[in-house]
Amino acid sequence: MAVPASGAVAFSTVNSVFGLGTAMSSYVGRTYYYYSGGVWTGTFPGSNFPMSLFYGKSNHDEWNCACDCNCNCGK
Repeated sequence: MAVPASGAVAFSTVNSVFGLGTAMSSYVGRTYYYYSGGVWTGTFPGSNFPMSLFYGKSNHDEWNCACDCNCNCGK
């Protein structure tokens, strides 16, 4: 499950997806995955970043049915 792509984002939601706690510093330098016409990755920056950066992000490639994680593939 990815963080919702819009609306208010609470750290409790982010933590339920990433499992890294509720301190912003826990996310610095961590890899995230997102879908935009294909699956892409990025890294959370090392300084101040907005909560909106979590929109649509996940801690694993949940969009690829061939991945080696526990996916719920709807595609």
